[in-house]
Amino acid sequence: MHTFEIQDSIKSLFAEMESYQPFIAALSALARAAVDMESYLPGLATGGGSLASSANQIHNHLANARQTTALINTRKFFKALENFQVAISRIRSLDVKNDNLISDLNTGIEELASLYNEFLSNQTGENALPLFLAAKILHTKVATIFHTLQWFEESTGAYDIPNSSEAPLALLLSGHLDLVSFAHRLLAIQNIYSELCMLFSVSESTHPLRISKIESGSLWVKIFGESRIVEMMTKFLEQTASWIFRSYTSEGKIASVPRKVEAIESLLKLTERLTEAGVDTSDMKAHIGKSAVAIAKGLSDILDGQSSVVINEKNISVGSEISKGLLTGSGPQQLLGPVPTNIDESLTLPRLK
Repeated sequence: MHTFEIQDSIKSLFAEMESYQPFIAALSALARAAVDMESYLPGLATGGGSLASSANQIHNHLANARQTTALINTRKFFKALENFQVAISRIRSLDVKNDNLISDLNTGIEELASLYNEFLSNQTGENALPLFLAAKILHTKVATIFHTLQWFEESTGAYDIPNSSEAPLALLLSGHLDLVSFAHRLLAIQNIYSELCMLFSVSESTHPLRISKIESGSLWVKIFGESRIVEMMTKFLEQTASWIFRSYTSEGKIASVPRKVEAIESLLKLTERLTEAGVDTSDMKAHIGKSAVAIAKGLSDILDGQSSVVINEKNISVGSEISKGLLTGSGPQQLLGPVPTNIDESLTLPRLK
C-alpha cells in the first residue's frame, strides 16, 4: 500500500463532503442536545434541593427533543447517511489489516439510524435519550477520524514541487520487486535521463534528476528533471508500454523492446522528436543511434515483467491495450487468433491523483 493511494481516498472523502453534509449537520445537532442534557447532571450528583430540579430539567429537555429533530430533513438525512457510508467504505477498501475503527464507525452509524427511526415512530423522551447519547458518541468518532485523516494527508503529502525549468514524472509499476530489481529500474530511469541530457546538450549538474518521493514494494517513484527531457521520457515510457502490451501474444508472452537501431527509431522516433524540440540533428546520426539503443535498453529494463504501469496518472495495462488494438484494428499480427484469457487483471493499478 502506497501513501498516494491512501491520500487519494482521503481527498475523495473530503471532496464528497457536500453529499453527506446533511448527515454531519444533523449528527452535530443531536450531539449538542446530548451535551446540553449533560449540563443538568451535576445537580443530580449534588442531591438535596437541586435533585428534583435537575431531574425535571432533564425530563423536559428529552420531552422537547422534537424541537431538535424538527430542523432535520428526514429524507436528506438518510440519503446523506448512505453517502457517508459509501465515502467511508473507500478508506476501508484500502486493504488495511486492522480496520476496526471503520467497522466500529459503521456500526455506530447503523445504530444511530435505527434509533432515529424509532424516535420518529414514537417521539417520546424515552426514545430521545438513547438517540442523543448515541449521537454524541458517534460524533466524537467521526470527528476523531476526520482529524486523523486530515493530519495524515497534510503530513505525508508535502512533497517537493518542480521549479520553473522542471517537469514531474510519476511512475508506478505492478508487482513486488526485490532489492536488485528495484535498484535496477531506478538506475535505468537515470540512464535514460543521462542519454537525453547528452542529446539535448543539457548539463546534469545544472539540471539533475531530483527525487521527490520513492516507495518500495511495488516501485512508485516521483522525480523532477529538465522539462523537455522529462516530457520526452514520459512519451517514450507511454509509447513503449503501449507497444509491448499490445504485442501480448496468444502464448501469453509480452514482447520485448526491439534492439535494432532501425526498429528502435521506428518505435521511438527519436530523431524526429529531437528535431521537433529544436535540436540540430544533421551531424548526430551516429550519436542518436547509440543513444537510441541505450534508451531502448533502459525502457526494457524498466518495463520488464510488468503487466501494467501508471505513468503520470495514465494507466496502461495488457488488457486495455489488447482491447484497444482489437477495436481499432491496429493490433500486431501476434493478436490474430484467440484472444488470451490468462491475463492477470488483478495487477491493473489505480490512477494516481
